[in-house]
Amino acid sequence: MPRVLQVLKESGLDCLSCEAFNLDYDRFQHYRDRDEHPAEKPFEDPLLEQGRRRLDETPPDVPTILRYFLDGSRRTYHVGDVIVGRRKYYPLVGGQVGVAVVERLADGHVTPLREFCEIRSVLAIPDQIPDADRGLFEERVNSRCRGTFRLLNYTVDPAKDAVDLAVARIMSEMHDAEIRVVKQMAAGNLLSGSQMLVIDGPLRFRKRFDIVQFRNVIGVSKSFRPTFTVGRGRKRVGVGTITSDLDFGERTNVFRVIGYDKVIGAWYLRLRDPARMSNPLQGVVKVEQYAIDPKEKENGLDGVRVDNVSRFLLRERNVTPYKIDRRWASHIYPIYLAETFLKTSFRSDMYFKALF
Repeated sequence: MPRVLQVLKESGLDCLSCEAFNLDYDRFQHYRDRDEHPAEKPFEDPLLEQGRRRLDETPPDVPTILRYFLDGSRRTYHVGDVIVGRRKYYPLVGGQVGVAVVERLADGHVTPLREFCEIRSVLAIPDQIPDADRGLFEERVNSRCRGTFRLLNYTVDPAKDAVDLAVARIMSEMHDAEIRVVKQMAAGNLLSGSQMLVIDGPLRFRKRFDIVQFRNVIGVSKSFRPTFTVGRGRKRVGVGTITSDLDFGERTNVFRVIGYDKVIGAWYLRLRDPARMSNPLQGVVKVEQYAIDPKEKENGLDGVRVDNVSRFLLRERNVTPYKIDRRWASHIYPIYLAETFLKTSFRSDMYFKALF
C-alpha cells in the first residue's frame, strides 16, 4: 500500500517528506492550569475555619464512590512539511489520540470498559489548505493507505511556532474525545453520586457542552502550578506555600477558579507523608469539580461532599506504581492502569512513522 505522503502528493498537495520523529519527549510540560486567574476567597459551604482540614481515609469495607477512571493520551510526530502557495512552509504533524476508561469492581479489581475506549489516528495540516481539499485528501488517504486517518486543521499564527500549534490541535482532539466519553456515560446513567468518574488532569475543556453531565465527575492533577495565588491584597499567597505545609491527609480550602466559561472549585490534598517525600510538593494532588447549580456558583461547593471525595481519594493512594512511574507519589493507581492500557494499545512509534 502507498504511504500517506505519497497519496497526498499524488492528490496535488506540495508536501515534502522528512525523517519522522516523536515530538512528545520533553515537550509540552507546562501546566495545563497556567491560564487560571488568582482566587480571592474560599469557595465552599460551610467555610473551613483554619483554611485546611485533616481527613482520615474511608474504611475499606465501605463501597467506594470513585467507580470509574478515565485517562486521555496522545502521541505526536513530525512526519513531513507542506508548501502552500509556493511560498509558505508549514509542518505536517501526525498523531495517535485515545481515551481509556477502567472500572473498579465491587471486589476491588480494576477492569477496562472497552465500549468507552477509543483510539484514532490523525494528521494536523495548516488551515491555509481549503476545507474542500482537506476532505478530498482525507478520503483518498483512507481509501488507499493502511489505517484510517482524520485530517485536522490547525490555525496558523505567525507569532507562534507552527509545530506547537499543530500539537495543540491534536491535544484538543483528545479533549473532545474525553468529553464525548463522559457524555456517553452520563447518557447511559452510569454516573451518580455513588458512582463517580475520575478524570486524569484538570477540567480544562474549551469545547461547549452540557455541564450537568459532569455533575459526578472530578479531575485529579498529579502536578499543578505552585505560583497560582489565593487571597487578596497583602494576604495573597502562592499555592506552593500552602501545599508544602500540608500534613498527610490534610486538604486546603476549596478555591474558585474559572475554566474558560465555567466555574470550577479546586482544592489540594496531600496523599503521602511529607517526611517520606523527596520534595515538599511531592504527594500532593489538585482536585477539581464543576460548580453547576446557581447555589454552588454563588456559595461554593458542598464542603461535606468535598470531604467525602477526599477521603476516598486517600484510600486510592495504595497500590502505587513505585519505581515504575516517577509520578508515583501523586498517581492514582486506577488512572495509572488506564494510562498503561491505553499506551500499550497505541501502534508502536516505528510502525506509525512507517505509514508516512
